[in-house]
Amino acid sequence: MDRVAHPEWDADFFRNTFELLDMAVLVINHEFEVLYANQYVCDRIMGVPQHIVIGMSLPKHQTVPDEDMQRVIDHTVRVLERGIPERIENWALHKDGSRRLMYWSTVPKLNADGSVAYLLAAGMDVTEQRQEKHMLENLAHRDVLTELHNRSYFEKRLTEDFSRARHERTALALFYVDLDGFKPVNDQYGHETGDRVLCQVALRLRNGLRQNDIVCRIGGDEFAVILPGMALRKDAGKLAEDMIARLSCPYDAVGCSLQLGASVGIAFLSGNMQDSQDLVRRADAAMYQAKHSGKGRYMFAE
Repeated sequence: MDRVAHPEWDADFFRNTFELLDMAVLVINHEFEVLYANQYVCDRIMGVPQHIVIGMSLPKHQTVPDEDMQRVIDHTVRVLERGIPERIENWALHKDGSRRLMYWSTVPKLNADGSVAYLLAAGMDVTEQRQEKHMLENLAHRDVLTELHNRSYFEKRLTEDFSRARHERTALALFYVDLDGFKPVNDQYGHETGDRVLCQVALRLRNGLRQNDIVCRIGGDEFAVILPGMALRKDAGKLAEDMIARLSCPYDAVGCSLQLGASVGIAFLSGNMQDSQDLVRRADAAMYQAKHSGKGRYMFAE
């Protein structure tokens, strides 16, 4: 069968097309010089006129942040030396100091002898998509009312911290916190008042903890606090005492002042635990023991 003859490519046509594309196009040689950059790259990504960008040596100009520079250079060298297409995601610096997250597909242009003449990189700005993804992930892991981490995030994070602590042989503690006297608030004053109180509880819980401690709302008026590196009972006890004192201060509600308390169960990672749920069960049991012992106190898991 005869091969179908392809018409000659029109270089001007493709150059004009690149200028109209809503994506970045770069052509770079072995000296890292820009042989071609379309208007999208120059205006939206770099903020530099096209006549300046073309001919620019990229490593000598701050077009990529320092933390990404070596990775981008290594990527470019591999494509130019091996002649194999690659993909890369990196931040690009605009002249005004802003950043755009770019996803590039980099393709080598081969000579007749198989060597690489130059590469063509086609890039998409994925900044908004990544921000939207992070926002959705954040919403999925946040309690809508209190903005604390929710049960889903708690289970995921505790599993990760449990595995890390076991592997690195570091300490880990878990607080299980339950409010004392919260149910009458909803019954007497309504759920709207109860919601306002829960938001104040969330603030008091966050304000008294270390920077790397994680506070989660498990549901209703139950909360959990993951404490990486917490090893000593006296430190955990002091933290629990301060927490109970804060949570026992009066709460401002519409037209009234409400008094609540809190019971706290504390469990530490130990060698005989099979998984993170063992830690949860022990902390939960200690919390109920604190409640049955008179409330407004903390208990350590046995």
